[in-house]
Amino acid sequence: MARPLKKDLTRPPGIERKIDIALTQDWANLSRRARETNPQSGDFLPSECLVHLIRDALRRGEDRIARLLMPQLLKRAEANLERTVPDSRMRDAETVRQNILSGLMTLFTEDGTEGHEDELDFYECKFLRALRLLRIDHVRKALSARKKLTDLPEGDGGKNEAAFDDEMLARLSRMASVGPSQENRLYLPEVIKALDKLPPDQKRAVVLRRIIGHTEEQTAKICKVDKRTIRYRLAAADKQLKTLKEDL
Repeated sequence: MARPLKKDLTRPPGIERKIDIALTQDWANLSRRARETNPQSGDFLPSECLVHLIRDALRRGEDRIARLLMPQLLKRAEANLERTVPDSRMRDAETVRQNILSGLMTLFTEDGTEGHEDELDFYECKFLRALRLLRIDHVRKALSARKKLTDLPEGDGGKNEAAFDDEMLARLSRMASVGPSQENRLYLPEVIKALDKLPPDQKRAVVLRRIIGHTEEQTAKICKVDKRTIRYRLAAADKQLKTLKEDL
């Protein structure tokens, strides 16, 4: 049975039923259903269901299910953001979109911790409306930052700069589909912070290729570059991540 939400929220009956059914299904069935993209199909898992299943899997330490479902949810969020925060309407729209996706991932990594017990509840009721509120918040922050933009201080280049060694970079690769264990749940926010330090083109390549799980060809098509450029950006991102310093 689906975990109850905070008192002022109620899932639509149809969503509640779908969650209850999905919770009884094994990994093979969920894997098949996760690949269904037609909303009219009985196998289709609405985004609200995905949110609950991912939260449930993370809280139970079911990494395999979280790794399976998270990329599907992020693909849907990404598709929505491509329409609602298009390059034609906002400068640095790509950076804003990636920050929104990072914010969404952070909600999952913090879910269930003190002060973050029910922040994702609304996403289980009205995913697109909740995503809209997250989007508005990030867009407003971006516009506000642009208005206040002044010369920023240079980094000190010392021990306070972020850093990733080979082991940390390997963990980033293992977590590419966002399926953290209890240990990695604590580490994932640091990964997201590190990604935010990358140049926009490299960050986009990492998110599309390694986190959302697009193929190299799909990533190149979305970025409107060739596959060799995508490989170069990923290699440059790896190099950058290895030079960052982070006390963990």
